[in-house]
Amino acid sequence: MKKIRILVVGVGPRGLNWLKVIKKSPIVNLVGVCDLQKNTKDSLKLLKLDNIPFDVDIKKSINKFHPEVVLLSTPPFNRMRDIKICAANNLPVLVEKPLTTNIKEAKKIVEIMLKKKLLLMVGLNFRYLPVTQQFMNLLNKGTVGKPAYAKFIYERWRDGKLNFLNKYPLIMDHPMLWEQSIHHFDLIRYTYNSDVKSVYALTWNPKWSMYKHHTNVSALLKLKNGMIVNYHGTWQGNSTNFNFEWRTECEKGTIIQKDQFSDLYYNKKESSKLIKIPLKKITMWKYDAELLLKDFIRSLEDVNRIKTAGKDHIRSLAIVEACINSAKKGRKININ
Repeated sequence: MKKIRILVVGVGPRGLNWLKVIKKSPIVNLVGVCDLQKNTKDSLKLLKLDNIPFDVDIKKSINKFHPEVVLLSTPPFNRMRDIKICAANNLPVLVEKPLTTNIKEAKKIVEIMLKKKLLLMVGLNFRYLPVTQQFMNLLNKGTVGKPAYAKFIYERWRDGKLNFLNKYPLIMDHPMLWEQSIHHFDLIRYTYNSDVKSVYALTWNPKWSMYKHHTNVSALLKLKNGMIVNYHGTWQGNSTNFNFEWRTECEKGTIIQKDQFSDLYYNKKESSKLIKIPLKKITMWKYDAELLLKDFIRSLEDVNRIKTAGKDHIRSLAIVEACINSAKKGRKININ
């Protein structure tokens, strides 16, 4: 199989992880790296990629390096400009989540790529985890029956000043929702195979927070399939002990995920015994990225994925927007 020529744009923490994955990939060939910071070359040297062509301008990078696809690992604030450039050069794009922090802009971007019949895929990598796939397997096989309601708890003290984290969430509006909850909302839609019908939410920022804007959110989600999901997510709790629990009550039992990336259990209705589901051991941020990249490459000429991938992400962004509007207006928000 011929390797696809790929250009990586943006070499922050996520971009560096992508470079490590791409370096060893059997399906893509790294033809260039683009980043606004010239000192990014030092990072490339540490990865032994200093032989890879580098530029600070995306237009020049495309013209000089002749990629077949682009991976955008940049902050979500100037995506319209970058994706317009990619579309003008007929380049499919794999982009880090969220696509943008403005849903109107996101819809315009999706339309731009659709008109050019180019694949636009957003990197929601949690979909590819073994725990997610086994979670769905329990539901699809009817092991515990049809899901009825759930609670999703993600409680964390996130030190936004750590070197391996992006710094822009420290000053952006609603960093928890746009940067973290988007993953969770996407998983809720994906695993329960249903879009969200309505949202009632509260957002806030505790007085000790290092972030400029709201880091905590509680939301009641009503899904179109009738399910109710009680969601609670925090980035600025006051304990360094991370707490995660995703519990789904079903007709014939319960599914419980006790760790963000593992620890999946279920029990039957008539039993209190938790049965642990065996999961494939993986290297997080590597395994999921490899599968995401593989999915992107094999979907490049898939007409259905080209038509639906970008629109699918809009439906997850709509939940974030509804949470923001609900918290602002103090009422339930319906999602069309």
